[in-house]
Amino acid sequence: MRILPRWLCVLLTGPVVFVIYHLAHPQRRGIIANLEALRPEDGPLLHWWGGYLVFRQFALTYLDRLWHIHFGHEVKWEAVGEENMQALRNEPGGALVFTIHAGNYDLGSALFASKLGRALHTVRTPEQTSSLQALRKKEFDDQKDQHPNLHVHYNESYSHLGLQLCNLLTHGQLVGIQGDRVVMDVSPMNARIGPLLFRLPRGPLVLAEMTRVPCYPVFLHRTGVLSYRAQIGAPFVVAGELLKVDQLADRWLKVMHAFLVDHWDQWFVFEHLVTRVA
Repeated sequence: MRILPRWLCVLLTGPVVFVIYHLAHPQRRGIIANLEALRPEDGPLLHWWGGYLVFRQFALTYLDRLWHIHFGHEVKWEAVGEENMQALRNEPGGALVFTIHAGNYDLGSALFASKLGRALHTVRTPEQTSSLQALRKKEFDDQKDQHPNLHVHYNESYSHLGLQLCNLLTHGQLVGIQGDRVVMDVSPMNARIGPLLFRLPRGPLVLAEMTRVPCYPVFLHRTGVLSYRAQIGAPFVVAGELLKVDQLADRWLKVMHAFLVDHWDQWFVFEHLVTRVA
């Protein structure tokens, strides 16, 4: 990447991803199953091709991350919903920022925190190997000076993270969480929108129920090489609103599904999370 031009790196992702797509059978099957539920009108061939497009978009976002972190290339960033960002910036107390695995979470959280001008505490799932986790932590540590508003927390079994996040929220902090992927020890729950049944992580919704803070949806998607757009929505829960987990799930799913309808090719979950039940 140091010597190859950007256009060639982007071009080479096509055949490389094609090979990986064939080899990664469980992940390929998971994405295709989700597309079969989300886009039943497409048919088997387009579902297969759509799965490849998701893999390729994921690879392109990873290239952007490497270019930015290791080679200092600037990321172009635009926001849709500036009035909602201003409302979030001016929240007098704590707030939850709900997002999903789309665009590039690492780039997005750092850029969003810098544009917001407030400290943002984000939650990550640890990497699957200790060596990769050590590498990822080092990358974040090396960027602390560049992104002083971003604070990363890992959802590890011994960390009592839920209590930490509750404490942050009650002390007026902003917490960013991903509300779409059920992996490892994450507790799942089911939520339905029309004929679609989604498996969602229960933890973020329990946190929203306990703290009663406003919940803002923020979605990031890639628009080109080193170019991203953030969609900041109005809160789907306002401060002090008393809702149960199931009610929160219904509201969150409605917002998330609306984004997936337009940007299904950038939903980077590799597990079967959506089923068409009717």
